[in-house]
Amino acid sequence: MAYKNILVAIDGSEVSNVLIKKVHEFAPDAHLDILNVVDTSGGYFGTIVMNADIIYQMEQDAEEAINKSYEYALEIGHNNVDVHVRFGSPKQVVARDFPKDHSNDLIVVGETGLNSIQRVMSGTVPSFVTQSAKTDVLIMRVVEK
Repeated sequence: MAYKNILVAIDGSEVSNVLIKKVHEFAPDAHLDILNVVDTSGGYFGTIVMNADIIYQMEQDAEEAINKSYEYALEIGHNNVDVHVRFGSPKQVVARDFPKDHSNDLIVVGETGLNSIQRVMSGTVPSFVTQSAKTDVLIMRVVEK
């Protein structure tokens, strides 16, 4: 089965371009939806009070990251790309909300960057997406271990 409409979930880290490049290599003709989710769910360890300035800065950071990812995708020759910034729980948005709205047939996420304590406390986006998504999920390893 050839995937035609792929969601690539990024976090703005240096890993983002690695994901985009790997997806381009195995699906050069697919449409890519590159998504960055601004986490307004309260963070890893419970509720964090967020004022308008904090949310504005988070949005600016996400916009900058998504624009860099878009430019990178074009640079490597992947022209069928849309970029998106959403607010909410990254787990929920990546696993359910966004793919439902955009009819993605594959969700691509990178391995978690969380440390072991954060993984125990909150679980990981890749783990949640794998268990909850209604479409295929590919978790890409982006660094050799």
